[in-house]
Amino acid sequence: MASRKRHILVIRLSALGDVAISVPLIKEYARENPSIEFSVLSQKFTAPLFEGVGNLNFIPFDLPKGKSGVLEVIKFASTLLKYNITEVADIHNVHRSRIIRYCLKLRGIPCKVIFKDRKSRKLLVRSRNKVMVQQKSSMQKYEDVLTSLGLKDLGFAKRSVPPRKTDTGMFRKIGIAPFAKHQGKAWPLALVEEVISRLSADNNNRIFLFGGGKEEIQVLESMAAKYPNTQSVAGKYKLGEEIGFMESLDVMLTMDSANMHLASLVRTPVVSIWGATHPYAGFYGWGQDPKDALQAEMPCRPCSIFGDKECARGDYACLKAVTPDQVIDKIIEVTAR
Repeated sequence: MASRKRHILVIRLSALGDVAISVPLIKEYARENPSIEFSVLSQKFTAPLFEGVGNLNFIPFDLPKGKSGVLEVIKFASTLLKYNITEVADIHNVHRSRIIRYCLKLRGIPCKVIFKDRKSRKLLVRSRNKVMVQQKSSMQKYEDVLTSLGLKDLGFAKRSVPPRKTDTGMFRKIGIAPFAKHQGKAWPLALVEEVISRLSADNNNRIFLFGGGKEEIQVLESMAAKYPNTQSVAGKYKLGEEIGFMESLDVMLTMDSANMHLASLVRTPVVSIWGATHPYAGFYGWGQDPKDALQAEMPCRPCSIFGDKECARGDYACLKAVTPDQVIDKIIEVTAR
């Protein structure tokens, strides 16, 4: 009897930035293992990120609105059996992925899971005696899961992948994505607007504003209307098209957010601003130069892995300490390389 073809299911249900981190890694492992079928389980809108590799498929994880309880997840897990999955790589390890993993494991399907090393993270963000040590990158943790399934270690997460240099002609094309999910990661909008005002005054610059959601779109449209050489692209493109637009930029200014990772996918140089969080937590943009992370050295930071904790000082001084001059100087430096 012929041996069963290997089919590895990779689970990463959210969030967009973390899904984006996984993209180049999973694609590389699929390309290097053409005899193995790979499938990614994630939210439907992320499907375009995984296109272009013949043995890499996408399975949407979209439960009906209002029906995301345990029973619904169990029912969804049962539908995965039709794909003849032979192994599971859970690179998320949250409540829903654990339910899916458990259901498949009951059917005899071996599962490997990411080790998040929360203990080391706590040492990094505790209020006193912080242990400022670079944690494994998320991509390295993802790769560890894949190699634990017996795949050859490609050392992909440790490869040097410098951002590309874009020649966009007579204009310097600058993307700005000023929003983040949590306040601890978002530079004050007044400072963002100062940067836009000063950069847009130079007719050699073209500024493009990125964001999503009704409120963000309104804010960015309002900003774009106030300044020359500036336009908002928020809400105007689907995800794949937006990433293609990012590829045309000379530089992207972001927070510690999904847009940092999306720009990194197309190797666009990123200038990033960090507040409550820190690149040491392992979430820095793939292939980005560490020198392009702007952050204030303060004894209280980092105070959060994800930026979701309230500022103990109450003033988010770490974000305000990054100045428009620093940001503009760094943008000019990066585009001159």
